[in-house]
Amino acid sequence: MTERAPTREGERRRIIRSFDVFGLSHEHRALIMQALDSDAWDWFEDCDGCTCVSELHWPTKYFPPCLRHDFDWRVNGGGGPAIKRFYELQRAYGVPTWRSGLRSAGVTVSWYCWGFWRR
Repeated sequence: MTERAPTREGERRRIIRSFDVFGLSHEHRALIMQALDSDAWDWFEDCDGCTCVSELHWPTKYFPPCLRHDFDWRVNGGGGPAIKRFYELQRAYGVPTWRSGLRSAGVTVSWYCWGFWRR
């Protein structure tokens, strides 16, 4: 049996359903919806998941905290607020404090190294 590739509509539904499953606040929901609904990027094509630190328990690369993080870095230029949002969204999705901090640091270093290498 072969796995079907995720679809845009299916992933969007999965992300929106996750809000209730994880009990996200309205603020956290709005942050993720802003990334999903933005005309500034194509989240389904441009999101590459969390560079070097993918969420092992999420079934696809569209783990909502990573999706928002990619949006922040690709559209908003990243920086401190993006790192803080990434940490907070991971915590909202039940990622332990130590792991959220480590992953935030790891993905930040990856992004900065990638940006430095591309220059």
